[in-house]
Amino acid sequence: MDVLEQFKATPLSLSKLPASFIETNLSETGQVHSDHLQSTTHQPFGSSNVYKTSILHYRVLAEADDVKTVYEVAIKLPPNMEEEYNPGDAIGILTYNLPSEVDYILDRLHLLESADQTYEVKLAKPVKKKNSELPHYVPRYVTPRRLLSECLDIRITPRKGLLQTMANYTADECEKRLLEILASKEGTNLYNELILKNEMNFLHVLKYVATCKPPLAMLIEHLPRLQARPYSIASYGRENHIRIAFAMLNDGHVGITTHMLESKLLHPGKWDKHLYVYLRQLKPVFQYREEDLERNVIMIGPGTGVTPYIGFLEYRKQAKASNRKIKMGSAWLMTSCRYQDRNYIYQDELKGFMQAGALDRLHVASSRDAHSQYKYVQDIIEDKKEELVELLLDDSTKLYLCGEGRTMLPRIQDTIVTCMSKVKGIPKAEASDLLAEYRKTGKYLYYSMIRY
Repeated sequence: MDVLEQFKATPLSLSKLPASFIETNLSETGQVHSDHLQSTTHQPFGSSNVYKTSILHYRVLAEADDVKTVYEVAIKLPPNMEEEYNPGDAIGILTYNLPSEVDYILDRLHLLESADQTYEVKLAKPVKKKNSELPHYVPRYVTPRRLLSECLDIRITPRKGLLQTMANYTADECEKRLLEILASKEGTNLYNELILKNEMNFLHVLKYVATCKPPLAMLIEHLPRLQARPYSIASYGRENHIRIAFAMLNDGHVGITTHMLESKLLHPGKWDKHLYVYLRQLKPVFQYREEDLERNVIMIGPGTGVTPYIGFLEYRKQAKASNRKIKMGSAWLMTSCRYQDRNYIYQDELKGFMQAGALDRLHVASSRDAHSQYKYVQDIIEDKKEELVELLLDDSTKLYLCGEGRTMLPRIQDTIVTCMSKVKGIPKAEASDLLAEYRKTGKYLYYSMIRY
């Protein structure tokens, strides 16, 4: 390897690894919990217990050439949750790693034959690590298959400590040296180029170093928790159910939760209908509450970023129907799609909200339609900047922005700042500071959706 030749005469600075503190042993008496192994543990950002519920029905919101398939799923409303959530809230869904990826690791660890046998997870004795404790999200009794499926994040970007520990369980000297280089101070540039830039995860590295066979206990010590995935609630006040929407990835990647959900929808004979969900508190809070009804609201949500606003608008519609004298602020929605005739999701619902007076203005951009007035949401903002900025500067207005957070939302936010600068005649930096102040005070709420 060129890398090995490059570092052949380089002494490596490696961190002192903490002592191993977990062991796993076959158990003849232990009982493995039948529900999802994380269903009894507190979830990050959780504001309710985990409930076992089920899928009631689904519909396809978008499905055609050159667009992502988008599903809407109706989920039975768990007991007690109806009084706990507000428009804009999200649920967390406990997820599972892909069976093929779990099987790959089991095979590498020579655990396929015992994959479904019960193991006890406990602190190793004598205890060598000070204040050591077992991860609270790993039960005492597990099977290797369910541990890797339900508890550990096997797609995590490996940190240097994990790579260095993996080297200790690698037989081939060249592969071992490569892992040590990546884990060292001297190999930082290589780590950045090979691991971070290429978005390599633990599975990728494991496939790259074929003789690495770490024990199960090491994975429990070094792999983080498999996190539940958040989904905005796309409804409000529906009797006995809530709705979510999700898009399938079409870039060659497979999202573990979207794969699970689609499998449950399309292959009911192979997959059960059960889901483990909890109310997930978004931080900062992304809610539309009773006191917001009198406020003006600007909602921006490209693609599936429109989903939480369906709950907002259902709430406004119900409030208007129950109290015709209520004075509601104006509501403005900007969304986007590729083709209006293929993946303009919730088109009929949004038209219905306009007719009911719950939504006052609606603008849709379509990036692939040849004769579309607007290609992107940013084009709408630029075209309507005078009205938009005037409304935004009103003390009674709230701005909501929801969508893919890595690239799309920063671009939209930058467009808003640019328009504020043009309309107000102030430096862009001053406009940016003003929008940042709006975020601090809760006038501007921002929700970055994550692809899964």
